[in-house]
Amino acid sequence: MADTWNNVELSNISRRKSYTLNHDYDVTSKDSSNHNNNHKKETNEAVIKPPPETVILEPGSNIKPKVTNDDVESLLRRLYGVTIGEITELISYDDRNYFVKEDPNVKNPFILTHCTHAKQKIQCPRPVPNVNGKYYSIETINEGEHVIRLLEFIPGKLFHENFQHIAYESHQSTWQLQMVPKLRDFLFVLKDSSRKLLIEEIIESFEKNVLEKLNTFAMQIIHGDYNEQNIIVQLSDNGKHYKVVGVIDFGDTNKSPMIFEVAIGLTYLLLQAKNLESGGIFLAGFETIQPLIANEKQYLKYCVAARLAQSLVMGAYTHSIDTTNEYVLVTQEQGWKLIEELWCERFKEIDDIWENSANKYLTQSCK
Repeated sequence: MADTWNNVELSNISRRKSYTLNHDYDVTSKDSSNHNNNHKKETNEAVIKPPPETVILEPGSNIKPKVTNDDVESLLRRLYGVTIGEITELISYDDRNYFVKEDPNVKNPFILTHCTHAKQKIQCPRPVPNVNGKYYSIETINEGEHVIRLLEFIPGKLFHENFQHIAYESHQSTWQLQMVPKLRDFLFVLKDSSRKLLIEEIIESFEKNVLEKLNTFAMQIIHGDYNEQNIIVQLSDNGKHYKVVGVIDFGDTNKSPMIFEVAIGLTYLLLQAKNLESGGIFLAGFETIQPLIANEKQYLKYCVAARLAQSLVMGAYTHSIDTTNEYVLVTQEQGWKLIEELWCERFKEIDDIWENSANKYLTQSCK
């Protein structure tokens, strides 16, 4: 497996800094594994112990694991039996991701036999077993516990139905739209009083119009962060267009209303397109594959505003903790323009704008 590229991901595991599904759930699985295995032998049935409730990020908490390139190289040698020739840290929000290239001398038999051929057209990062045949391990680095895993890299350029799992029943993360009220704890980072009042108004409206009706929405497991930084594209054969070939970063998957997934993707599309009308094209495309529930569409605009509020507030907070992390500011300038236009200028008419834009797009597409 010479000359192979992979991703290495490190995540905080402290219960007070738990951001992804693996953290507390995996610790529980590890602690109860011996008991469960013994019980399985006696009854031939698996006893599934629900994970402890996770604790959401609190102001003042560390955002990312504290590791160095040397730490990563050492982990790869010990856990995966490989020596890397090149290492580059990738942009990330609250974990640490590294782009590594292996030397030809691979000593991990699980890597040598690992399937590298995806059967589907849309690829996702495939986990690589370590030297013990495990897909992750928990390591102590610089006095902190971290989940370590190795994923295959999907080449390309940056530009998900009824699955259920017990871990998702109690899992929470800062980036779930259900956690929007938690933004109030971080509003101190906004120095502009008018912007702070705007976000407070959006939070209150989202609570009243969406969260109070949460049990009426269709629920499913969603990606949770479908944005331009998590979509892999490649140039098409004609050299004129890009096609989606992969989706990455499943660290924010959660059980939520399907409309939340649509709203999150729509939010980031609007940020890239820099105009509200383009939202209709996104929705038209989505509904050609999976029609939206009619009585849920009216809540999209509240969800989009809430996601923008999350991105703007948490981006500002994270940057205040780590001023070198410019990645967290990617939505700031355009985000404030968009949220003010959506909420303050065109909120009452945005449903009609998106519907007209969608109808126009579909009419042109059928010609």
